[in-house]
Amino acid sequence: MTKHLFNYCAIDWYENELKENNLDLHEMVKEMGVDGIEQFIYSMDPVSNKYKDITVGVHLNYWPYWMDFWLKKAKRLKQQFRNIRERNKYFKDAMSCDEWLSVIRRNIGAALAQSPEYLVWHVAEANNEEAFTFEFNYSDREVLTAAADVFNAVCDEIPAHVPVLFENLWWPGLRLTDVRNVKYFFERLQHKNVGIMLDTGHLMSTNVRLKNEAEGAEYVLKVYEKLGECKALVRGVHMSCSLSGAYQRSLSHQVPEKLDMETIWKHIGNIDQHKPFTTEAAKRILETIQPEYVVHEVGYDSMKDLCEQLPIQLKACK
Repeated sequence: MTKHLFNYCAIDWYENELKENNLDLHEMVKEMGVDGIEQFIYSMDPVSNKYKDITVGVHLNYWPYWMDFWLKKAKRLKQQFRNIRERNKYFKDAMSCDEWLSVIRRNIGAALAQSPEYLVWHVAEANNEEAFTFEFNYSDREVLTAAADVFNAVCDEIPAHVPVLFENLWWPGLRLTDVRNVKYFFERLQHKNVGIMLDTGHLMSTNVRLKNEAEGAEYVLKVYEKLGECKALVRGVHMSCSLSGAYQRSLSHQVPEKLDMETIWKHIGNIDQHKPFTTEAAKRILETIQPEYVVHEVGYDSMKDLCEQLPIQLKACK
């Protein structure tokens, strides 16, 4: 039986809105007709347990840019951060690889305190400039090799019964578009209870020719079928629609003059749109894959947005 969830992060923005509007997340789960939430936990320290009983999965913290730090590329690190304080803040005060592994362990501990059925781990690498130029310093294989090494260094923190589902992105790493890379990555992992969290929006973002939801679903399922025996690794789906081909084709692939976080997040949001599916294309994807978990990862700036967007996709999945 597939469990349907939606993503939630207990940041002050959402928590205050719930309180101000006399809303209860537990009641929202019931009213939406879903089985719970996938909680984003980016903290290194334990968080409140008030959503523990509806937390089915936990999404771990994610660093989009980390390879230079892991590989001790000091010159490249200096080019990315204005000073050591900025770098330390980004890596949660970690001054070395060993300290960074300790940070990851603490994050895993905070996630496990919610007693989740699974954990989600991103596998990708891109710095701020590369996100615009698409001229990446590292190949898929290099990212997959390093990501496996990082995971293997901390996986003893994860109980054997808790699966770790690795999520695909459109940047170098686990894109899912080459089954040889998928096999390469999973063969290197030492924690055997592992799988794939297939993100439909991220996968659709690897194809700039998609024009509608039907083509998007066809592409997702084509990539899925090409996984062959690795299809069995797909245990969850992050469900959202991203038809960003027109935007991606319009890019000059130049670094903008003002490279601040607002510009970066707007750019990423234009690629990874997190829109709800509105047609039976969603149902086609789920009927073929039949995942254990479906996380309706629709984008929302407010709980009102969530209440409007989520039912649209839930209806499309039926």
